[in-house]
Amino acid sequence: MVTTFFWGGTFVSARYAVSEAPPFFAASCRFLIASVVLALLTALQSHRQGHSFPVPASLRQAAGLFSLGLTGVFLYNAIFFTGLKLTTATSGALIVAINPLLTAVLSALWLREKVNSVQVAGITLSLAGVFVVVAKGSLQVISSLSFNKGDVIMLGAPLCWALYSILGKKILASFTPLAATAYASAFGTLLLIPAALLEHAAAGAPVPGFSFLGWLAIVQLALLGTVVGFVWWYQGVQRIGTARAAAFVNLVPVFGALLASVFLKEKLIPAQLLGGAMVIMGVYWGSRSRCRTRTASMPMVSADEAKP
Repeated sequence: MVTTFFWGGTFVSARYAVSEAPPFFAASCRFLIASVVLALLTALQSHRQGHSFPVPASLRQAAGLFSLGLTGVFLYNAIFFTGLKLTTATSGALIVAINPLLTAVLSALWLREKVNSVQVAGITLSLAGVFVVVAKGSLQVISSLSFNKGDVIMLGAPLCWALYSILGKKILASFTPLAATAYASAFGTLLLIPAALLEHAAAGAPVPGFSFLGWLAIVQLALLGTVVGFVWWYQGVQRIGTARAAAFVNLVPVFGALLASVFLKEKLIPAQLLGGAMVIMGVYWGSRSRCRTRTASMPMVSADEAKP
């Protein structure tokens, strides 16, 4: 539960961070810190297990790890931070909540995983909920297609994460989850830093920086939302099992909306409440059905598959 609280807080922290600095600069700071800590944790884990630091055994493995950094770190965070600069943390949290079911859809198309009728119903309900959130419940918005740009951009975030999750399934056959995440974070950072430099050159503005609260937001994103959240998620899955852990993911948009109302003074409108409830119900419905169809021999679910 604390892990999902941290993940819900990332929407508030990111919203605050991009109010002080450009999106790519904020994302670079987040993952530069996270990469260092994840690399140290991976080295410590390897040492405790009596192994050397894991390295790709082939160019194909290296390309696979790079693809994780491209989709789950670089593209996801480019969309995540850019979208939150233009929309509210509440809307962002509710939109990104469709991650698990969008992953199920792409898994069915790409990996040929079976999707039953209950999952289809859950996916449909969630997508309808996202549409209500994006349209703010306004028929005028729908008829004129005058959607908030940030909401539309945020729709790309769960797509990137779904791609990252599917690619991660193959990588986890060769690397531990911690090592794969460390490499993804490192490769993503190597892509984010040049993008931040180009962003700065194009803007022609002074070198960006953060206030104390801004750096506090970055530290929350890097350490609590990325490193601690990852480690604690896996510890939780190992203790209570896949199915029970997956249900907790539905708390992320709830915590995101509540924290946004407290720290950013964002107000929940009826359309967001309705759409959010539809998203959460649809995700819960579809995810529970998906958990029941998994084989009992699987020890854990990938955090990449369940994490918003």
